[in-house]
Amino acid sequence: MNVLIIAGGMSRRMGRDKGLVTRPDGSRQIDHIAGLAKQISGQVHLSVRAGTAPPLDLPLVHDLRPGAGPLAALEAAATTSPGPWLAIGCDLFLLDAETLARLVEQRDPSRAATCFLNRIDGRPEPLCTIYEDRALVAARAALDEEKHCARRFLESLDPATLDLPNPVALDNANTPGELEECFAKLTNGASRKTVRVLHFAKLREERGVDQEFVETYACTAGGLYEELRFRHRLSLEAFALRAAVNGDFAPWNAPVADGDEVVFIPPVAGG
Repeated sequence: MNVLIIAGGMSRRMGRDKGLVTRPDGSRQIDHIAGLAKQISGQVHLSVRAGTAPPLDLPLVHDLRPGAGPLAALEAAATTSPGPWLAIGCDLFLLDAETLARLVEQRDPSRAATCFLNRIDGRPEPLCTIYEDRALVAARAALDEEKHCARRFLESLDPATLDLPNPVALDNANTPGELEECFAKLTNGASRKTVRVLHFAKLREERGVDQEFVETYACTAGGLYEELRFRHRLSLEAFALRAAVNGDFAPWNAPVADGDEVVFIPPVAGG
């Protein structure tokens, strides 16, 4: 099996190359992912953005359609070697060997792809997925039709789906706040907890409730809000809010424990 590490994103929201981020153990993120990939296969390739110096010595895959996202990386990979290809996003800071081993062991070659379901919204995750040859052909067809969304493409394949052995393994990080949450999970562990969330103003309008009890693996107030925002497609970004934990204003990296009461306070007219 070939492995493709997809590291070609622009990282605009993070403000720096996510592959070069230093993890809590001192290693670079790209080296962590490469190490996991090499446990699966001796054929590990790297997809990087055109004009970017490769961060490590691996065979490179160059997109045939620059800027077209992960599907373009899959299309290019298929021209170098037949499938199956295991595609891994370089921003999976919590990915572990057990998760990749489960994916490979339970691969279903009778289906176009084998993947995990996202723990928050239950949809398939395209950047930790095994793509069979017919999926790679379909990727080219999707690009020809200018359909670039990797998740919708994966759903269209009717993939074999698996539950995650480590629930947070595919939590990614697109912003500095999300990275801080990932590092909190790496440092402190991630356990399921139940918290009470109170909603006011615009958030109450969008959720349709004053309060709710939420099961979460978040370690911080910021991580909790991003889970809620992703699950319910909330419109407000964290920078527009203030957080309070158990009645006191708190920074976004404030820890969240089982039984806590959390409020995310949106801006209000005149205040």
